[in-house]
Amino acid sequence: MITIPIETSARHIHLSARDVGILFGEGYQLTPIKKLSQPGQYACAELVEIQSKESWGLAPHLDFTFGKSCDHNQLRVLGPARDKTQVELSWSDFLSLGLSPQVALSGETTAPSEKIILIGPYGELPLTSGIIIAKRHIHCSLAKAKAYELADRQIVSVKVIDDGSEEKLLSRRVTFHEIVVRVSENFDWQLHLDVDEANAAGIRGLGIGEVIK
Repeated sequence: MITIPIETSARHIHLSARDVGILFGEGYQLTPIKKLSQPGQYACAELVEIQSKESWGLAPHLDFTFGKSCDHNQLRVLGPARDKTQVELSWSDFLSLGLSPQVALSGETTAPSEKIILIGPYGELPLTSGIIIAKRHIHCSLAKAKAYELADRQIVSVKVIDDGSEEKLLSRRVTFHEIVVRVSENFDWQLHLDVDEANAAGIRGLGIGEVIK
């Protein structure tokens, strides 16, 4: 049996160096506050507000929010800066924003979508591409790829066998399909799901899955 840790990835944003300057000021450097599971990746102290084109400029009690709180419309910035800005949301987030969902691999170029507005302390930025639901994907090191005979871009399934709870109830058994294996010397072995997917499987904390080729 090939087992893999399952991590839940909440909504977030990757910014290009150019867009960091637009939102936070020219020459601004992002502030790392927490290392992430993948080598060299980190969460930043910086947050970016997001608005739909319909809600942009409305009063706080009327503008867009992911939840009931009027200030629940911010995305955590993840570093380091990338070549292109990319917003990663769940299906539920897309519906909240009134956008048509686009599923794509992280880093892929996507077709133009409805506009959103990114708002930082220094400036605002309209965005019409790179707004995605990330395809389910496995981060796979070269060593794991060799050991498990996996290839880059191979499609696999993963059956959830541990939901991460102390009780190990697995009350919502799920097998996820159409998972893309991404192989790199810079990756650690892990399956990434978004919040909707993790909730569907009842995953709390770090889950465990069985890879099915």
